[in-house]
Amino acid sequence: MPDPAQSPGLAAVPEVRTLLEAVDLPIGRWDRQARLTFFNPPYVAWARSTPQRLLGRTLSELYGEEAWAAAQPAFERAFAGQQADYLRLLRHLDPPRWARIQVFPERGNDGRIDAVYTIAHDVHDDITTAQALRRSNWLLEQALDNLPWGVIESNAELIITRWSRSAQAILGYTEAERLGTHRLSAGVPEEERERTLAIYERLLRGEVDHWVQQAQYVRKDRRRIWVEWTLSALRDEDGRVVSLLTFVRDVTHQVDTHARLLHHAERDALTGVLSRRAIMERLDTALSRRAHDDMLALCFIDLDGFKQINDRLGHVRGDRLLVQVAHAIQDVLRRDDAVGRLGGDEFVVLSAVADLASAQALAAKLVEVSASAGYDLLSGLRVTASIGVAVVPTHARSSFDLLQRADDAMYAAKHSGKNRWAMCHQRP
Repeated sequence: MPDPAQSPGLAAVPEVRTLLEAVDLPIGRWDRQARLTFFNPPYVAWARSTPQRLLGRTLSELYGEEAWAAAQPAFERAFAGQQADYLRLLRHLDPPRWARIQVFPERGNDGRIDAVYTIAHDVHDDITTAQALRRSNWLLEQALDNLPWGVIESNAELIITRWSRSAQAILGYTEAERLGTHRLSAGVPEEERERTLAIYERLLRGEVDHWVQQAQYVRKDRRRIWVEWTLSALRDEDGRVVSLLTFVRDVTHQVDTHARLLHHAERDALTGVLSRRAIMERLDTALSRRAHDDMLALCFIDLDGFKQINDRLGHVRGDRLLVQVAHAIQDVLRRDDAVGRLGGDEFVVLSAVADLASAQALAAKLVEVSASAGYDLLSGLRVTASIGVAVVPTHARSSFDLLQRADDAMYAAKHSGKNRWAMCHQRP
């Protein structure tokens, strides 16, 4: 240990020296030339050296220019009268370890600062843990930003706290535009907001932990897209929901493709009206949802003279005429009505009616439009329609009986001269 006479300053005071030597941390005293003039026993072990090799050496001589470059700003602040600290990787250790060095000024009786003290704290585990955490966070950010899914996070007040690059690409809004804003402040269509808010509130109350839904979203450029939201409630250690994490992807192409496939599956390939299967499913659904007093009319349509068109003009012209009639029927129906092709030249129309008179009026209108549309301009040939009408619950209660009795009424119309309608007279 250095002789106190060669270690001026506070370290030369016996009581102070005893205290410094008792501290279980490496403590050193440095003069204005950054030479080590005092050190306690832990410093010797920490420096991996001997007292003789340490005393009087500068910091750069002991540990290298890189170490002095890290220490110099803190030393300058301490010699200016301020406490300071800095981080340094101790490369003289094997393996190297991180330390935080505190630097304190030593003031003499005259107020001058002729030396500073350093106290070294081993913070290697803290630094490496923080570095690992920063790297993990960086990797997570990179992963989230490069996912094909957009990532959105909001706090318990539904204020957005994360908005990834993929979210910007999908939804059109930048991170700067959405951070700090409410989740419902943009993008969610007005008609979807109440339902969406109810879902968020259920997640925040802890009633459900996850939710997946498809919904429309209005991008910044006002273009509507279909998106799939996967929402998760994130909880703290006490089990309280503190944020909502959302993954979002654009499913517009999938939705459009599904709609086209569904349309093709439901539609008759030639005429575009409902297929036989689809119109029968629509009939079964309408019957199952019908209230006790609701009336449902079914018009069974068979074209008159269509075989003559096919025989004389060919199937191409015949198909064209079928399309004309089907479209004319579709055009006079209400939005909730349905028309389907059973096959050949047979169609059925399904319509909710107020009474039997309304069903008769519908049938009369269908006879009229069928005759008007069923005209081949080049040949002058025309097809008309014989239509049978049956109503639930007046004439039948099941889909099979309703279709059968409308079919029977159609044959009655045909036998009565065609180009007309007939009402079923049977009872269920």
